[in-house]
Amino acid sequence: MDKQQLQGDALMRVYQQLGEGLSHQPGVSNISFEFIVPLSHRGWNGRYSKPGRSPNIIFMNSVGPQYFETMRIPVRMGREFAWSDTKASGRKMILNESAARLLFPDQQALGQQIVNDRDQSSFEVVAVVGDAKYRDMRSPAPAAGYVPMMQDEQEKPSLKAVVRLAGPQAPLASAVRSLAARLAPTIPAPVLTSMDDVVNESMVTERMMALLSMFFAACALLVTAIGLYGTLAYAAARRTSEIGIRMALGARRDQVVAMVFLENAVIAAVGSLAGLIVALTASRALASFLYGTSGHDPMVLLGSVAALTAIASAASLVPSLRAALVEPMEAIRCE
Repeated sequence: MDKQQLQGDALMRVYQQLGEGLSHQPGVSNISFEFIVPLSHRGWNGRYSKPGRSPNIIFMNSVGPQYFETMRIPVRMGREFAWSDTKASGRKMILNESAARLLFPDQQALGQQIVNDRDQSSFEVVAVVGDAKYRDMRSPAPAAGYVPMMQDEQEKPSLKAVVRLAGPQAPLASAVRSLAARLAPTIPAPVLTSMDDVVNESMVTERMMALLSMFFAACALLVTAIGLYGTLAYAAARRTSEIGIRMALGARRDQVVAMVFLENAVIAAVGSLAGLIVALTASRALASFLYGTSGHDPMVLLGSVAALTAIASAASLVPSLRAALVEPMEAIRCE
């Protein structure tokens, strides 16, 4: 096929044939096309408005038929795009819920007309769908509009196929390359990427921050354990004479262990409470680094306190047992 033919309606027919061919492959349940991949940090903004109102900036994407079913984005009202939604059938647009509320705050968006501020072209809203994140995981879903790929204004739009697959990717990869080579040999061979890989790549910075935080937290926990043990062992050693006198007067070894352990446990509890207060205060500064959780997550805070309590208990037990094993006469003579 001559490269000059791969534009406009001819190119759309190639995409349609490619989609039909892939839909018959084993494990393929849905297939569609899109211009911008979710979480790819790419953006395409447009200025649109209800007729007679000031324009608003909304995020735009060009997608194919069955896109929302393939991506599992719920269609709240209306219909998906069809291959018949060409330029000759009139301009169509699908809004997400955020865009529908933004452009039509006091009425239903379905069936309304919206105007492109750039060229004053009018679009009919044929559906309202659920919100989806496109730029990154942290930011809230933007007000977004979707136009049919068949009405894309680009001369030769480069679209990505979206395939929902149940099974291995290798057979599909072979089928994609074979279909692309047969239908459009001038187009470069497609590259398959899973949505999991896209999500993981979009969160590289967050994952690195989490790994570094875990490493430094483990170092801090180790230093805390060493410091607790050293402090409590030193405190118990200074009371050797007192412990000897208590045991000479009839105190049992288990009573000595309990006494030293409880006193050290009180110190650890006070320290944990102080640390919890500081953590709650400092959590506001760390809120910008968190995603999908809160700086005041009760399970995280309880887990931290439990870990410190366990370390403090272990650090208290060894000095307590060592103090209880001291012979009374040797302890009395100890200075």
